[in-house]
Amino acid sequence: MADHDLSIIIPAKASGGFIHHKVDALLGYLQQHWHGLFEVVVCVNGELGDVKETHAMLAKKFASNPHVVLHQHLAPAGKGAALQSGFLKSQYPLIAFIDADLPFDLAFLGQAEEAINNGSSLVVGNRRLPTSRVHLPTSLLPSLFKRHVLGILYNKAVRLLFGVQQSDTQCGIKLMTREFATKLFCQLTCHGFSYDVEMFLLAQGQGDKVTSVPVILIHDHGQSTLRLGGEFIRSARSLMHLKYKKNCGEYLPRSPLSVSQNELLQITSDDWGISPAVNEGMLKLAQLGVIKRVSIMANSLHKDYLLDELKAVPGIKLGLHFNLTNGVLLGQKTGHHHVDGLAQTNSLLHLIKKSWFGCRKLPSVLLEDIAHEFTLQVTTLQQQGIALSYFDSHHHVHLLPGIIDRIGSQAKTLGVGHTRLVLDWGLLGKPQFLLCWFSLTAKRAVHRAGLSYLPFKYPGRKQFVLRNQWQQQLAQLTQATEIICHPATHGDLTLLPQEYTDHYDGARVDEFWALYNLSR
Repeated sequence: MADHDLSIIIPAKASGGFIHHKVDALLGYLQQHWHGLFEVVVCVNGELGDVKETHAMLAKKFASNPHVVLHQHLAPAGKGAALQSGFLKSQYPLIAFIDADLPFDLAFLGQAEEAINNGSSLVVGNRRLPTSRVHLPTSLLPSLFKRHVLGILYNKAVRLLFGVQQSDTQCGIKLMTREFATKLFCQLTCHGFSYDVEMFLLAQGQGDKVTSVPVILIHDHGQSTLRLGGEFIRSARSLMHLKYKKNCGEYLPRSPLSVSQNELLQITSDDWGISPAVNEGMLKLAQLGVIKRVSIMANSLHKDYLLDELKAVPGIKLGLHFNLTNGVLLGQKTGHHHVDGLAQTNSLLHLIKKSWFGCRKLPSVLLEDIAHEFTLQVTTLQQQGIALSYFDSHHHVHLLPGIIDRIGSQAKTLGVGHTRLVLDWGLLGKPQFLLCWFSLTAKRAVHRAGLSYLPFKYPGRKQFVLRNQWQQQLAQLTQATEIICHPATHGDLTLLPQEYTDHYDGARVDEFWALYNLSR
């Protein structure tokens, strides 16, 4: 008899009323057959309009049901990414994944739980075991046969490339311990169809016990969100990516950072307030002790969301993320900015051009407005009871010529006498290297103003993907170093009004999990 508490995550590509009946069926089965606590986390994903419509429909039906957790996932795209963000909404020690069309006999759950009790970390359905069965109308035989053949070919490729022993790596029903699920999502960078392969590579590298269980496949419709042609190309790229990660040792066990090593990592998270998912990611990482400093956007729409919880985190340092390039500026609301200054929010490129790409000071009228806006943003946060200890800026605009000279004395007077210089020579050859040029100019102004700063590291995409390798690099630091990051639990910036949107969205998820990985 089942007695563990269970979270089932359904990655539901927005499908109108289709998912509605499947959730009802799953709840009915669990209420009758599962004797522990349970919840169903429905992670609705897909196109923005479809997600909103499907989520609203499910909310109307299940809003008062304590067993159902609804979650909207927009970015990054893919089944694996949807499961990843849905996992953060779950709470129980057993984690199951089931395809949204519930194509399996749910008796699998009881069999899989027995395997967990016998020491397995991961239990997977296997459609190719001799005792597995398929129930379907004859009209669906052609489509099932095509998928079956392609599945066999895909599995052979996986076994040849990676030495994985399972004869069915893509079955849409699985059960695992919460410990294994946490390890999986801390390493998952394959967000699409091939996320299952990464799961098996992790179990292989970490020595976790995997058990295959026969399933009964109930194929009662021809509907599918999988497009085989396009998925073949994406899967080929994904397998090459996973092969590279395996060769780099990313799925092998690693030692955690020591206490002294962790103390040197002054990880600073930018953009608090830009969206709810950004705030949720930062708060989670701050509570885990990974993030030490959080930079707050004073004019952001979601600044107050979870702010009290952030302020309650022991030892957290808060700073101003001085913003001139996103949303409506505080001085614009009061009409204090000049027409040829900050009367309109300027893009980063506009400001860079105004400085002749860092070769001259910004115009005096623009610097006057910037100084006024800086004071407004600092005092607005301080009036909310936020104790600021430093400032940096959105898109690093404070490094443009003339800004530090203009606001440096104000910063010290306002109690924020620490700032950021982007002096990371590892950026050579990357677009961000321009920031090093700006920082060299700003460095003299920082010294004249008596501001302090830390050595700095700007991790890139490679570090956030090769997470074990990045940890080894961090462990070699010998002095306190600021490390910039922009995490989020999922990408939700497309939900913002146009003037507040930001291009850096789904990639924030990889940053979140790379940082979460440091906490283990």
